[in-house]
Formats: sequence, structure tokens, C-alpha cells
Amino acid sequence: MTGGRTMNEALGHKTWCIPDLYMKEPGTMPTPSHESITLLNTGNRTAEVVIDLLFDDGRHSEKLEGIQVGPAGTKHLRMDQLEEWGIQIPTSVCYSAIITSSEKIVVEYARFNWIDGAAQSFAVIPYYEN
Repeated sequence: MTGGRTMNEALGHKTWCIPDLYMKEPGTMPTPSHESITLLNTGNRTAEVVIDLLFDDGRHSEKLEGIQVGPAGTKHLRMDQLEEWGIQIPTSVCYSAIITSSEKIVVEYARFNWIDGAAQSFAVIPYYEN
């Protein structure tokens, strides 16, 4: 038992939405501007995750399939490094993500940008459905 719950009680939800994603131009700084989605599985079964990406400029949606997050595991997806799916997120285009999982998971979204030579970073817990 951890924190008042048994280990087979997974935390989180099966459906998550991130409505405000935006890939800024990478720039010339040592660490490029980027976004990431983190998936945390606190349960004891592998979570099969699919991420649907919807773009504001009318282009066709994209789908990241085959994402597996092992029991008591985590997966970090840099949105500028999606070569495994043959997807390149366009810069300077607003887009959204719908994340569905076979198991309850916790999702975090983070953005790291350079603005006027200063680093800006933030992370949020996205909207979820029961």
C-alpha cells in the first residue's frame, strides 16, 4: 500500500485533452524551444495509448499509435521528435491533442521556449474525462 491506496489502484483517467499546443521555431539557442507530453502509468498493467493531433490550419489530423507505457512506468514524448511515427509537427501552427488510454494514466504537458533571449518553461495537467 502506498499513500493510502493499494498498488493495483491506478491513478488518473483514460481520456485527456490538451487544447493549446504550439510548436515555436527552434531558434539558435543550445536547447531548442520544444513541447513534451508525459504519460505516467501508476497501475500494474501496460497502458496502450493513442494520441490524436488536430491542427488549426485545416490540415489532416495525425495519429500517434502503438504507445505503450509499462506498469509503474512513464513515457516522455518530445513533440519535435516524432520520427517513430513519421510525423513532423509544423511550427507556428496551433494544434490540439486528444489522448486515449486502455488504462488510467496521468498526463502532463510542458512547453520550453526562448523569448527575447530568456528561457520560459511551464507545465500543466490537461483536461480529463472520467
